[in-house]
Amino acid sequence: MLRDPTTAATLLDSPSGRGLHTNRRSARSVTQYSWRGLYMRHDLRDALDGVRPEPVQAPNAADEQQHAAMRSIFVCSSCKSHTAPGTKLRYCGRCESETYCSKQCAEAHWVEHKLVCETFRGAHDKALEAHAARGGRKQDYNQMNRDLIFWFSKVPGLINEMQLLAWKHRSEKPFISAETFQNDVDGSEIRVEVTPRRIWEEDPSICSSDVRAWLQQNFGGSSFGPTQDYCFVFTMSQRNLTSHSTLVTYPFDRRIVHGAEIVEALTVATRDGDIANAFAWIVSSFSSHTAQKTLQVIRSRAILHGSTTLAGSLPVPSRAINNEVAYMMMDLLRLEFHVRLTGLRGAAHLNGREGVIRGEDPGNNERWKARLDDRTYVSVRAVNFVHIRRGEYKRRLS
Repeated sequence: MLRDPTTAATLLDSPSGRGLHTNRRSARSVTQYSWRGLYMRHDLRDALDGVRPEPVQAPNAADEQQHAAMRSIFVCSSCKSHTAPGTKLRYCGRCESETYCSKQCAEAHWVEHKLVCETFRGAHDKALEAHAARGGRKQDYNQMNRDLIFWFSKVPGLINEMQLLAWKHRSEKPFISAETFQNDVDGSEIRVEVTPRRIWEEDPSICSSDVRAWLQQNFGGSSFGPTQDYCFVFTMSQRNLTSHSTLVTYPFDRRIVHGAEIVEALTVATRDGDIANAFAWIVSSFSSHTAQKTLQVIRSRAILHGSTTLAGSLPVPSRAINNEVAYMMMDLLRLEFHVRLTGLRGAAHLNGREGVIRGEDPGNNERWKARLDDRTYVSVRAVNFVHIRRGEYKRRLS
């Protein structure tokens, strides 16, 4: 079942300070959960203005990615359409958790939603009572949950990292967790982990029965598809050993998945079609300004590598240009581009060393800065590194 993240289940104030745990060792101390939705008072009532992100003009690719992530979390639970600027979602009046773009979608989804509507309603009531018991104002509760989702969604590259992780493990029906502490001002301390169904369903220490039921309902719902949706949880912990978490069902953005597939293809061979696919992906995934600026940089770099390609046409594929295009795609997604140095002659002792690319060398536009694992920097040509996969895709931290 596809849910809007602002209306999915929330785990509130785990006394362990770890929220919903994703490993056996830390999960032992979890004693209680409550979960919630984003709620309104009347059947299919208009959502609050603050529920939808404001339309903004993204000045660069990183902002475009953040804005796209923010918009895409607001979806209709039935038709899965995204909210458009100037539109609002509506909410189920009984549980006040599922979101719909119209009364027709709400009615069409009722056959499935009625199986869990009463459970969601009870969970919301318990969570709201717990919030009030801690001295919180009921009218602030919804905004607190929206703020949590917005904060995580705005961390550059985080949503891309999480969904590529979910995509890789989609056959295991996992949930993906992202957790940090309240004093993490820029998201650099966020830990991302994956918990497959065989663990969250069988080990009672991983999550509460309510959360397990929510996951089972999502993965078993007729509108949920392992190649269409994935489940994840955001958790913000405090030093006083309390935490606030939100469970979410999120639609895969196939452009992100396709982009990662193109990067892999570019870095294992030099085929004409891969460069064409990369250009098409950049044009379709970003604004005209960002796309044209990126393609112009690629064509300029192709000339540095000796290409005589006519203006406006595709560069001739080579190891160097393929590496550079792949890096630029990963940089647009705010993901790390891991490399291994190779083919160096004057600095042969560096061959085999691994690290990440950190952009062009400002002192020599034919070279790239590579930060090695020991945090030293070297300047290398694109022909002297190969892209490697070291476990999962990771967001760029600096």
